Amino acid sequence: MEVTIETVTPLFLAGAHPRGTPELRAASIRGALRFWLRALLGGVVGDGNLDALREAESAVFGSTNGASPVVVRVHQRDALRTAPFSQLTELDNRTRHYGKPGIAYLFFAARGTGNAPERHAIQAGTSFDLELLLRPGAKTDHAFEQAYAALWLLTHLGGIGARSRRGAGSLQVTKIIEATDSLSGFPPLEVQSDTPKGLQQELQQGLKQLREILMRIMGTSASITPPSTFDVLHPDACKIWVVEKAFGSWKDALDSIGQQMQRFRNRRPPDYQNVKNAVQGQPLTQPVQRSAFGLPIVFFFRSLYNQYQQQGMNEQQARAAATGILEAREHDRRASPLFIRVTRLMNRKYALVLTLFEAKMLKDGERQKLKRQGPEGFVDAPDLSLINAFIQDIQNIAPCLEVNLW
Repeated sequence: MEVTIETVTPLFLAGAHPRGTPELRAASIRGALRFWLRALLGGVVGDGNLDALREAESAVFGSTNGASPVVVRVHQRDALRTAPFSQLTELDNRTRHYGKPGIAYLFFAARGTGNAPERHAIQAGTSFDLELLLRPGAKTDHAFEQAYAALWLLTHLGGIGARSRRGAGSLQVTKIIEATDSLSGFPPLEVQSDTPKGLQQELQQGLKQLREILMRIMGTSASITPPSTFDVLHPDACKIWVVEKAFGSWKDALDSIGQQMQRFRNRRPPDYQNVKNAVQGQPLTQPVQRSAFGLPIVFFFRSLYNQYQQQGMNEQQARAAATGILEAREHDRRASPLFIRVTRLMNRKYALVLTLFEAKMLKDGERQKLKRQGPEGFVDAPDLSLINAFIQDIQNIAPCLEVNLW
């Protein structure tokens, strides 16, 4: 099968040097396909039998013990058009203010720092061809159909590259160049809807079809009790919403939800005072709720910075004393369980799709740690209640239509 794919939002994807020249990489797309297949398989096989899951996943995308029967190829059409973070966020170099502050908030990791240049992204509206084919002589066992299912999920719920869980790297199929006849009964890859309400129904129907097909292939149907062991695409451990507003551009969509997220999280009690006290050497008194959105989090308290400078510290010392970095005790990162995606509708308007995986924040028994000057502080991980509160807060933009009955 060969399809044309378009970047709906800017794509931060590079090679060996993350802040180097952006490039389209088949390996990155394969990795994203593998993630979505694992999530789909987990909702059918279950999240307890990891050996069975690993075997089913490897039968499609390979492992160290054997090559994948499915080959993924990317065909770039023209020279890639790229744009730096400052251009995407409409940074005014004179005032240092962003024209799109919500996008700057969502893409903040791509900004330039004192130690590294700003990242460049492949611009929205860039097209390339993606080819999925079976390796000659490969034992299939429905591998191609499962790869198709993963591609549908990637292009309807997810994205690729840096900041893809914050709206960057949303991809969409715009044309079917060639397709095998064996895919009848599968949901179409191209978006069919021209309203957010229609998209809600399209996602519901597509997810239902894919789960039914996979249950027939695997011969099983698992029940999941949240929080799941990993990100699992199952109605009991995953929630999906479509924001009921059609935006005029991808920029309007991401800037709107980015500003909403920034207002929601900024100086939010009780996290603000809890962490500020801890940065000054006191114990963390309760879980840091904001960490439900992912780790690490860098906390910098300008009021403390100014106070320490007035006390005679130099800039470097004051900045270090006013900063805390929250991460897991054994893992410095934990990806956000919330995916923000932009989908272009048939009428050229844009919709926001939100996917929340209700998986364990950390492995059982693992705590979070706050790196600060002096001894590290430790605290238990929070639940996902703050993310659910944020979903309710999005009602200030428009109602969130839940995708259910799948």
